[in-house]
Amino acid sequence: MTELIYPEMPANSLVVLIGPSGAGKTTIANTWPASQVLSLDALRETVSDDFSVKSSVLK
Repeated sequence: MTELIYPEMPANSLVVLIGPSGAGKTTIANTWPASQVLSLDALRETVSDDFSVKSSVLK
């Protein structure tokens, strides 16, 4: 990958990465600190104590 150039963003911004499979969304997200990346799968695991919900995420 070449050098990434991020646009100016206001403080406390929410950035949503949308695109087709293989477009580089995960690659770009991996350049941010983990504490700043919100993952739907991680949230489902955190808020649910029901194994069926956790296992359905993995399928």
